Amino acid sequence: MAMRAATMDSIGTMDSSPTMRESDSLFRKLVLLLLLIGAAVLWIVVWFRQGADFPLLPTTFFADASLGLIAGFGARIFLRNRDGFVRYFVAILILVLGMYMIGALTNWVLGIGPIRFEQKFAEQLREVRFDRDFFNRIGSLGIGSRVLFDFSRMNWADGAHLAVSLVMTVLSLQAWRRPTATLEPVELTPTPAPAPRVRSRRAGRTPAPSNGRARVQRPGSGFARLRANSQPRARSNNGSRATIRKKEPVLRPKKKRLFQRKPKIQFALVEDHRCPYCLDPVSHNDPRGVKECDVCHTLHHADCWAITGVCQVPHLNT
Repeated sequence: MAMRAATMDSIGTMDSSPTMRESDSLFRKLVLLLLLIGAAVLWIVVWFRQGADFPLLPTTFFADASLGLIAGFGARIFLRNRDGFVRYFVAILILVLGMYMIGALTNWVLGIGPIRFEQKFAEQLREVRFDRDFFNRIGSLGIGSRVLFDFSRMNWADGAHLAVSLVMTVLSLQAWRRPTATLEPVELTPTPAPAPRVRSRRAGRTPAPSNGRARVQRPGSGFARLRANSQPRARSNNGSRATIRKKEPVLRPKKKRLFQRKPKIQFALVEDHRCPYCLDPVSHNDPRGVKECDVCHTLHHADCWAITGVCQVPHLNT
């Protein structure tokens, strides 16, 4: 029983592991996107507070466009293996959060806001405590049948800021997109079998009625004259149609090259002896005298041998 329970637990763990890994991967990517948009918001806020001399309109446009591009490209990179709907939803959600964060940090000069909870809903939400009646109090809030947020403090510029950021997000998600190749199913039809060839036999020529005169065939007629370039025909044993024998191709001898490379090493029939001391030619009947080494049989001049008294060729076997 213990072995069976352990086996069932391992099978359940193996079955649920891909889903758990997928959800864990999506959660980590969402956290990375939040950190990315948070870092971008902080950088823009620091730049906005230090550069107080910049005009407000280019600054707001730069902030809106930057957040839109970062949200779009971030979702495109981190969620490249996800569906398009998931990428768009996450990009827009991250963008709205970033716009609200930058608005809260710049006292609602940049971004969008303020967005507050509805007054009565906020008061009821403050009364909620984590006790036994937690779920009952959540149900009494009537979240699905009332207005939760108060947008009365927002002005028309917030909508323009959000529209610019959304346009940049959509452009970054659609830019440099490769068209997906659509595969159309093709019905495979069997190739029709070739029709059998019908061999038409030549109708035999019927002899013309003779009138008693002997026919003499001219030597220059078609069948009597043999063509010089006619090829011999051979008939098979089963009485089939005659086939033409093809002549075997004649292999021409290869032409010799006009300029052939000489070998790097050439052997001559004449020996050239040189004295290893003075490097001058030496022969067996040299007038200066000849001395031959007993080990390597190298010829030396007699006067050169007298100077050193030994052979000038190094011997490895002595």
